[in-house]
Formats: sequence, structure tokens, C-alpha cells
Amino acid sequence: MDKIEEIVTDGTAMTQKIAFPSMAILVTSFLAGGILYWFSLSPMGLLLPIVAVVHRCDRKVLFRISGVLVLALAGTFAVALAGSDEMRPCLVSWATFLAVALGCVLVVGSNHAAKSSFLITGIEPDIGGRHPPVLTAEFLSLVHPDDRDLASHASSRAFWSGFPQVVRYRRLQPDGSYTWTEFRAEPGYAIADDTPAKISAQDLPWSITNAVGETAEAARTALVLETIFGTGWAMDTTGRFTYATPNAQTTIGQTLEEMNKQLTDVDFLDGGDLGWKHIFHPDEYERVAASLRHSLRAGEHWNNEYRLRRVSTGEFGWHRVAMRPTRDRDGRITGWYGMSIDITVYKQTEAALRVREQELSQLVNMVPVHIMRLSGSAKPTFLSKATLDYFALDDQYAEHSEATLATMQSAVHPDDAVRVMSALRQGVERGDRIAVRYRVRGADGIFRWMDSRAEPIRDASGTIVEWYAVSLDVNDQVLAQEELRLAHDDLARATQAANLAELSASIAHEVAQPLAALLSSSEACQQWLSQDPPNLDRAQQALQRIIRSGNAATAIVGRIRALFAQSADVREPSDISRIIGEARDLLSEELLRRGVILKIEIDRAIPALRLDRIQIQQAIINLMRNGIEAIDPNSDIRTLSIRIKRVGDAVQTAISDTGPGVEFPSKIFEPFYTTKGHGMGMGLAICRSIITSHGGRLWVENNEPHGAVFVFTLPVPEEAAEPA
Repeated sequence: MDKIEEIVTDGTAMTQKIAFPSMAILVTSFLAGGILYWFSLSPMGLLLPIVAVVHRCDRKVLFRISGVLVLALAGTFAVALAGSDEMRPCLVSWATFLAVALGCVLVVGSNHAAKSSFLITGIEPDIGGRHPPVLTAEFLSLVHPDDRDLASHASSRAFWSGFPQVVRYRRLQPDGSYTWTEFRAEPGYAIADDTPAKISAQDLPWSITNAVGETAEAARTALVLETIFGTGWAMDTTGRFTYATPNAQTTIGQTLEEMNKQLTDVDFLDGGDLGWKHIFHPDEYERVAASLRHSLRAGEHWNNEYRLRRVSTGEFGWHRVAMRPTRDRDGRITGWYGMSIDITVYKQTEAALRVREQELSQLVNMVPVHIMRLSGSAKPTFLSKATLDYFALDDQYAEHSEATLATMQSAVHPDDAVRVMSALRQGVERGDRIAVRYRVRGADGIFRWMDSRAEPIRDASGTIVEWYAVSLDVNDQVLAQEELRLAHDDLARATQAANLAELSASIAHEVAQPLAALLSSSEACQQWLSQDPPNLDRAQQALQRIIRSGNAATAIVGRIRALFAQSADVREPSDISRIIGEARDLLSEELLRRGVILKIEIDRAIPALRLDRIQIQQAIINLMRNGIEAIDPNSDIRTLSIRIKRVGDAVQTAISDTGPGVEFPSKIFEPFYTTKGHGMGMGLAICRSIITSHGGRLWVENNEPHGAVFVFTLPVPEEAAEPA
């Protein structure tokens, strides 16, 4: 009470401090304005008292003053226009004064209206300010003394219940008057669900019990509780209320008289009902009434939870209550005091958490993964439904942890048991995460591969308090990997056989021409030697051709062996354009015989490439010969084109013909696939192998409007030489 009297005293002093300077300023303005008008004989001196009066007026008075000034200004202008020339300067001077005065009234009035706006709404122009402001002495000094407890109680109710509280209070104005202001008290912490604000109409005339009788001590204690928690009430020994906060009465929509109204002829303690029965949820009234009667008779402490109806919305809100008796010197109960806290927000939060927990449990059970939680001593505290079903365990696994662990350990495959136990032992001893793959038998008796991971959870001191583990069924993946490995082995053997066949076919394909030349030269040598006398000079020339053909065949075989054995061949900086020119010279007779026109287009900025000249020349000749053979001798257009250009870090060569094109581009590079009646199907396969071994790429495209284009690229070395 001393603190309240101190705050009231401070508020009165503040009112006097604000009111006194305001009156002094008004009187001073009138005196100063009169003196200015007296000495200057100008009406402008009267603006000062007019502005001072306007500053203290409300909006209605300002509107009236503005109307008077407008009428006076209009009348002055009319008289000035109709009057004589002698009066006109004086009238113009007064008209100017009235116009300036009207402008001042409007400016001061608009400022006053803006200020009143935030005072009425309770929103002060403080950036980031909370509503209500912190309950400091400075704030309470601006609150009407009769409303200070109201502000404190609203703040307490908001904090304890989680519901924002909207209350109205009277706020001190600069002129010393009070204006009703509304503000919103927030809980001060985040709420999971949106909660509507509870509005208190404490200015309505609610009845209060005049005589509290023996419950005076209980009422005083209830006031203390109300001051701290924002709620408090007192009750006599028969179950009738002797005090309840106005907020409580407005919330439930009953006055004390209505709450204490006897609904039956039987007293409450004997099983009757009082008026406060109507605010209880029908499903809980009998339980609460029976519990309250027992406490009132036995004098025991009463703690309970129940739902009450809010008159504003008709909804039922949860309340948690506690009630204690007061006793006289002889120990006789004189009354009861209690407090209630609105726990609707907490109930809503619990319900939301319960729903989310259920959703999480359903999600865990839906995931096809074995999820486990174990204590620091490796005892299971949670097993997902997938784990329980796999091992055929019941819901009592936590009560029989030893048997559960024994069942799970015995299901591990004998070949993996030692490895699994060693990994688990090392993880527990070192406190490291555990990762192990093993086979485990399910309830159906079938072993399946599991990939398990376990992570330790530590407390602040670093001690392991729990283990979280997951086991993923990877049986299909392991079996697929095994099948893939076997397929790779089979493929490797098939590839070796195919390479051997490809090598044999390549040798036969490429060595055919040198061997044919060797046989032809041998026959010629035999003929020159069989003459009489033998022509030794001719025979010598034939022998030299035989030697060259044999060396050529040997070189070709060596290059093919190096290609398929992936060995390092001899590569030197070479000019691709010169290799094209040599291939053109070698095929010039065939081009002339078939009537095919060769067009070569080479960019100038083509660098030297590191190549095996024989292999690249072999590939180019093969591609050119295929293009020549693809052109129909009866066609009107018989052209073979070669285009060489730089594309990024590679040199691209395109050999295009005007033949029928390629029907199956994806198969044409496969070994032994041919479109020729007499072909072996190895030429293009060898070309691709040669280009690939040089780090390039070979492919085929359709040539518009007809024909095919064989394109290959060769990489440019890091330090590319200038083209020759």
C-alpha cells in the first residue's frame, strides 16, 4: 500500500507540474499579444493569444473557431469591396490577419489531432515500443491512480495465460486532463498457435459484495494474488464468492450476485447448486462440484483443472486453480482464497505437440528403415515398428532389454558375428560412431544384408547418454552388385575373345594388300629368273619390291598389335594437312578411275598435332576409300569433301560424300558389321580405335541433302606448334 500511495503522490505531482506551466503560458500569451497590439496598432499581435487558446482546445472547439474565422474573413472581404477607399486599407489589414489566424488554427489543430490519435489508440510514436510499455514508475505516473492496478493485472494475466490482454485506462494529458486510452498487453514470449486477445470491460458497473465478513483475510490474500498473477478471488465456507476481479466477472459474464445465486432449495455443501454452475462445462461440473464440497468440508487444499465458458465467444477455456483456507487463532476456517490461471494456451500447445508426436511416430513407422535408440549402457529404449516386425518382438522390449538384445544378436549370421561384435565393442570403448555391414536373419528365417550406422549422443560433460542407430536393408543392392561383378567378369572374358577376333580380322584386313603385292612381285621374280638367259636386273627389282611389301606388312602388324595392346606408340608433331595430302596422292588413281572430285578445305590456323603418322594416315585412307566406294558411279554428283578446322582445344576433320548415307549410325562402328557385300566390317572399327587411342572421337552424321559425313577430332597439345 505504501508503494501505491507513493505512485499516486508522484502522479498528482506530475499533474501539477504539467498543468501549472500550461496555464502560465496561456496568461503570458494574452499579455504579450495585448502589448504588441497596443504598441503596433496592428491586429497581428493578437495571433499569439489565439494560438495559445487553440493549443488547449479539443477538436470540436477548433472546428467552431475555424467556422467563425471563415465567416469573419468573408464578411471583411465583402465590406472591403463595397466600402469606401478610406476604409479599404484597414479592412484589408484585418482580412490579412483573419486569413493568417485561420491558417494557424488549421496547422495547430491538425497537429493536435495527430497527437490525440495516438493517445486514443495507445500507440505512442516510439519506434519498437511494446504495448503496454514497461510498468515503470514513469509510465504509471501517466496512468490514472484508479487504473494502475488494472495495468499491472493485465500484464500479469498476459504473462501467465499466454493470452494478449486488451484493457482501457485513463492517460494523463499535457493539459492535466485524462483521456481514455486502449492498449494491448502481450505475453512476452512466443506462442505456437495464434491466440485471440481477451478484452476486459472493467469500466462497466459490476456489483461487488459490500460485506466480506469473516472472509476479510481471504479477500486481502486474494488481492495479493491478484497483484502478482492478475487473478484472485475469495470464497466463504459455504461456496459463495465474496470477491472476484472485474476482469473475471466480465470474462464469464456473471456478477457476484449472479454467481452466488442459489439454484436449488438445498445448500451447496448439501448437494445443491449455485449460479456459477452455468459457466462450467457440462461434462465437468459434477466432478468439480463434488471435489470442491469435499475440500470445503474437510478443510483440505483444493487443486483442480476445468473448463469455463467465455461470454464473449461462447467457447470453453481451460483453467488451473488452487485454493487455500484462512483460519483464526483457534484454527477455525474463516474463508478461502484462491487464484486461477488460464491454461488454454498450454493445453493447445500440448495438443499440438501430441499431434506432431503422433505424426512423427507414424512417419518413423512408415519409413522402411530400422530405427533404434539405446541408453548409454546399450539397452534398447526405442525400436521402430519395422525393427519389431523384422525380429518378431512385442511392445515389451524395454522391460526385457536383455532378452531383446540376445534375440537380435543371435540373428546375426555366424560368418559376420565376430566382425560385428568387434565393431560394436570398439565403438562403445572409443565412443566413436559405428558403421558395419552384415547379414541378419529375420522372423521368416531368411538372412538379409543390413547396413547399420550408430551415433553417440553426449551430455555437456562429454559422457555418452544415448545411442541412435539406423539399419538399412541393402540385400537387393548387395545381390545386384554381386550379379554385376559376375557380369563384368563375363564381359571381360567376352571382350578378350572379341579383341582377339578383332585383332585377327584387323591383321587380315590391313595385311591383305601388302601380301597381294608381295605375291605379285614374287611371281614376277620367278618369271624373270626362268627365262633363258635369266634377266637378273628385272629379278633384282622384283626382289626389292618383295622386301618393301614385307616391311610394309610387318609395320602394319606392329601398329595393330600396339593399338590393341594399349601400348605406347611413337608419336611426333605432325601436320594433319600434309597427312591429308599424302592420302590424296595415294588414292589419286582410284579417284580418277571412279570419276570422283575431291575438295579439300583447310583453315590456316591449324597447329601441329602429336600423332602416329602411319595410324592416322591408315584411318584417313580408310574413311576416304569408304566415301569413294559409297558414291554411285551413275550419280550426277560425285564429290568427296574434306574440311579441317579448329574447334576449341581440338582439330576437327570432316570427310563427306554424296552417297546414299548411313542407315544405322549406331551400328556402323561395331566390329564385323558391314554394308558391303565383300567387306569384313573391321575398317571403321579400326578407325575408331585409332582415333580413340589418340584421345579423339569419331562419329557419323547424315549429309544434307544426301550422303554421310564422318567426323573425327584430335586433341591439340598444350604447346601447339605453328602449322607448316
